[in-house]
Amino acid sequence: MTLLSFITMIAIGELIIYRITLMIYSDFGSFSEYIRSEMVLKLLIIRAAIYYLLFVPELSNMRSTYISLANGKSFIGTQWEIRHYGLRFYAKIIFMQTISLIYQAAMLVPLFACSFGVSYYIELCRQHITTRSLLMFMLCLLMAIIMLCVFLYFRIKMRLVPFINVLYPEIGILDCFTLSSRLMRKNIIRYVFFQLSFLHYFLLCVLVFPILVIFPYYYMSISVLCSSLVTKNAVEDYLHSKEN
Repeated sequence: MTLLSFITMIAIGELIIYRITLMIYSDFGSFSEYIRSEMVLKLLIIRAAIYYLLFVPELSNMRSTYISLANGKSFIGTQWEIRHYGLRFYAKIIFMQTISLIYQAAMLVPLFACSFGVSYYIELCRQHITTRSLLMFMLCLLMAIIMLCVFLYFRIKMRLVPFINVLYPEIGILDCFTLSSRLMRKNIIRYVFFQLSFLHYFLLCVLVFPILVIFPYYYMSISVLCSSLVTKNAVEDYLHSKEN
């Protein structure tokens, strides 16, 4: 519900801004001209930054709620605890999310490069098939598949970061990433098969309405699994090894 409400809020807000802009400035003949306008692009960047600063804490609140409920806390107690986290906790969340996005963007660059190579050599083969273009297409396709697997691998290894942050807020930012990588090292296959078990549920999301039921069920299930992986003994062992 948090995701859907936030997306709806952004969509309605952008539509209102678009209509107001057309009322004030009559120079835009079409939506494409509106998007290409320098003024609109500058305001869009500012709004994107504001949306980001608003969305990340709300997404963290949603995760914190599921994590706390998965660990046996009441909903009212969970909401009270979230409201008293403080600005320092939210600043840490935004910083961690920013690091995670930069890390994922860096991982996506070679994947996009290989995907562009695939599309380029497909078009080249359509015009004139040669042995060289066919080999380059197969090579780019192979590299794209490999880079996709590498991206998913490292993304899964970072999956426990928000759970560690909520369950053990005293742990530092870099330690959250390191500990997540260490804990997920032996549980990647288990996590992948757990995700695949929801595949038939996600197919129902095409009907839109099942999203309201499937997503909460999915997030609660993931919260239970990931919380079970962040054991107290594993955290204490990591902190002990770090001190030594």
